[in-house]
Amino acid sequence: MKTNQITRGAMVCAIYGVLLFLNQQTGLMIEASASWLFVFPVLIYTAMSGPKSGAIVGIAMALMTFLLGGFTTWFYSWTSLITGYVYGLGLFYQWRNMTNFLICLVFSVLSNVCTVVVWSYLFGYDLVSEFESFRAIIPFIDMGVFIILFVAFLSLLQALCIHLVSLMICIRMHLPYRPLTPISQQKSSKVVGIVSLFIWGIFFLSQNVIECSKGVLDIIMLIWLFDCALLLYYGVIYFMYHSIKHNNRQFSFLAIFLAFVPGINLLWMLMGELDCLFQLRKKV
Repeated sequence: MKTNQITRGAMVCAIYGVLLFLNQQTGLMIEASASWLFVFPVLIYTAMSGPKSGAIVGIAMALMTFLLGGFTTWFYSWTSLITGYVYGLGLFYQWRNMTNFLICLVFSVLSNVCTVVVWSYLFGYDLVSEFESFRAIIPFIDMGVFIILFVAFLSLLQALCIHLVSLMICIRMHLPYRPLTPISQQKSSKVVGIVSLFIWGIFFLSQNVIECSKGVLDIIMLIWLFDCALLLYYGVIYFMYHSIKHNNRQFSFLAIFLAFVPGINLLWMLMGELDCLFQLRKKV
């Protein structure tokens, strides 16, 4: 190991130690609200120095966590270290962006499943109150569906944060990386549009016409909600495409922000469906 690699390793370990210290001083606020921040020190170092050096630094950080953190901190930081190390390998070996994102997503799902299911029994995390507040918005949702959605949504947001911040760090530090596919090259699928119509029809019939068992209703609802998320994605792509085409950067932000506003996001889903069915962006 070269001297500059040792120096960089010491620096990222120091940064990681500062994160652990701030986490303890703020009453575990970092691990409770943004545990994915523990990912970046080992991620950056592995991307710069490769698998062997990254593994040594990762082990050093794990030992620091064991000495300076509590039981919950061990769990959050160790899963973050594994995620950061594997993602750093992806950057070092120039894996596809989708591969790196899926790695983050898998580890985020495993982490959040343990948090929601196991930690609720050990530390009294109240899922029922969360479910009741969510049910006020969607009254026909079931507890099991809510837990799956809760884990999926948290995992997706966490994976997106890690993925996008990592790419931003690579740009700022001039590290080699695979650039993201431009919005203009993000294609919509007519098959998705046709299947979405079928899913919406089945969902409407199951809620109003056909009597189904509770398990079947839960499966149909999950498929319908994931389809809504997919249409919302295509809707964001559609509006982002137009904002870039007309050089309107302010609307680029609104195209993403308004997709999370209840009621307005129905328009985003509609435009995503129409773009899939009729390929609207190709006709512009």
